[in-house]
Amino acid sequence: MRVLIQQPRLPHYRVPLFNRLVQMHGWAVTLAFTPRIGAGESGLEVEKASLFECVHLPLRQFTLGGVKLNYQRGLLSLLRARRWDAFFWEGTHANLSGYLAARLCRRRGIPSICWTKGYFTSENAVRRGMSRFMTRAAHAFLPYGDSTHSFLAAHGVRPEQIARAYNTVDVEAIAAQEETLRQRGMAMLKAIGWSEARPLIACVGRLVPQKRMQDAILALATMTRGGLDAYLLIVGDGPERASLERLAEELGVEPRVHFTGRVPENDDSAALAVADVAVFPGAHGLAINQAMALGAPVVAADLPGPDGEMVRHEETGWRYPLGTAEMMVETLRSAIECPQRKTVTENARAEILQKRSLTRYAQAFHQAVQIAQRERGADL
Repeated sequence: MRVLIQQPRLPHYRVPLFNRLVQMHGWAVTLAFTPRIGAGESGLEVEKASLFECVHLPLRQFTLGGVKLNYQRGLLSLLRARRWDAFFWEGTHANLSGYLAARLCRRRGIPSICWTKGYFTSENAVRRGMSRFMTRAAHAFLPYGDSTHSFLAAHGVRPEQIARAYNTVDVEAIAAQEETLRQRGMAMLKAIGWSEARPLIACVGRLVPQKRMQDAILALATMTRGGLDAYLLIVGDGPERASLERLAEELGVEPRVHFTGRVPENDDSAALAVADVAVFPGAHGLAINQAMALGAPVVAADLPGPDGEMVRHEETGWRYPLGTAEMMVETLRSAIECPQRKTVTENARAEILQKRSLTRYAQAFHQAVQIAQRERGADL
């Protein structure tokens, strides 16, 4: 079975998923993407892989109604040039080439699957139109989580068109390496002179405005003034780093905040493996999955959408209202001092490894293809 998967780029954490599709289903996978190494993207970028074919597509960008549109030149030609049994495309407003490719799939009878997170903030007229176009173009949908279903339903997608899927990374491998990662994390702390730094709060992600890393620094300053000698390890890099470093200095907590910058593969997991709590003050990401797989207590801002839906307050983690400094501090204290910490982290680990594993994600891809084949048959 020949499967074409279109992505904006290829970060390292996606490679195990595409490998698993080849290994589990025997698919001949071709990944079409735009290499963006050195372009400020998050994660470690990959340009080629051993188990699946990589096709590099040049990128052109346009703006329409305030929305940036991406057009990957060569995608439509690639669809026409070979016989494909299924096509997965990224379901975002920006993905103009994906929309056009999905329409081509309709005309050529190729089962098309929209792989999407969905949108959970108010949309202007242009964005609403794009959402409708996206949901009408695909035969089937591979959502990032349960939360995505409501977005799809609001745009007319039938439940039977949606596979049951949960966006994730290779949490099985991460959990299996827990002790090795913990040792690596302790070596990282020793190198910065923090071997005895407790409690340790880890914050993993890009240093960009939507991640709200400043909230973690403000919370640390409040906790320190309140007599809790905590430490904050910020893992990642980005354009906000200089301003965040200035904030730590202005608040007098600079000795208690360490910025790692961009780290090698697995060092983000190593930091989470030794953390007393992992905090996600802004836009969520797959580091939540990593933290839960390693048994790190997770504190996350209460945001809509699938990325943090697995964090259920005082069951699998702790949530607090976005941007509320006092509640964030209170929630961090609760996570650090909670007598039921072990129960909460065990629940979290079970949620991730049993429901949101990479194996189950790969199975969902297969289900999505079956749905798309059935829906395509109804078109003929």
